[in-house]
Amino acid sequence: MDGLKILMLSKRENVFCDYAEAILKSYFAEEEVLSVRGSVGDWLNDELRWYEPQYVISFVSPWIVPQPLLAAAQKAALNFHPGPPAYPGTGCYNFALYEGAKRYGVTVHHMRETVDTGDIVMTSYFDVSPFETVETMKLKSMNHLLFCFERIMAYIAADDPLPVSRERWLRKPFTRKEMYALFEIDPDRDDETEIGRRIRAATYPSSNGAYVTVGGRRFYHPYEDRDPIVK
Repeated sequence: MDGLKILMLSKRENVFCDYAEAILKSYFAEEEVLSVRGSVGDWLNDELRWYEPQYVISFVSPWIVPQPLLAAAQKAALNFHPGPPAYPGTGCYNFALYEGAKRYGVTVHHMRETVDTGDIVMTSYFDVSPFETVETMKLKSMNHLLFCFERIMAYIAADDPLPVSRERWLRKPFTRKEMYALFEIDPDRDDETEIGRRIRAATYPSSNGAYVTVGGRRFYHPYEDRDPIVK
């Protein structure tokens, strides 16, 4: 495709983003690709819109892509979301485990200014084990995202129209505030089953998870002090 430019935004020091970048560069020439990687809290240069890309790709990006950059995408701005249409927004793994979802998956969708609301392009699903954790669910989701990523790159490389899914988002995107509220245990409100659900939904290696508040201080449930499989 003449004059093709693809801007990909992804996380730094994330092996699945490494794989996605390698897939991207296997399909397109070096001059056709600009890969920008960062960490949560990093500043995203809004001047990237002057790159005038045909495609903006967000793959596990640490940024919410600003509207000027979305508007700069001449053909499509796509997000690879690590949750199915039933779980948009932040904390998708956590809420799925808390609600006892039997099936989970990932979603490729067009980006709008409001996160996880754009038209859906593609989904991929897997069954949730009774022994699933946030960590194992995230690992499976990353593999499904890479599967979708390669399929989408093949469409773009062939200059074919992107797929159009019949699926729709099933609720408003979860917020970070709602996720942290999920992690809070209230002994006066929650019975043993509810406490177990919240602990399961919040537990992740090297991360504060479920907690109780006593005297204005938070006390966290113990977690494994090791690097997670997926950062």
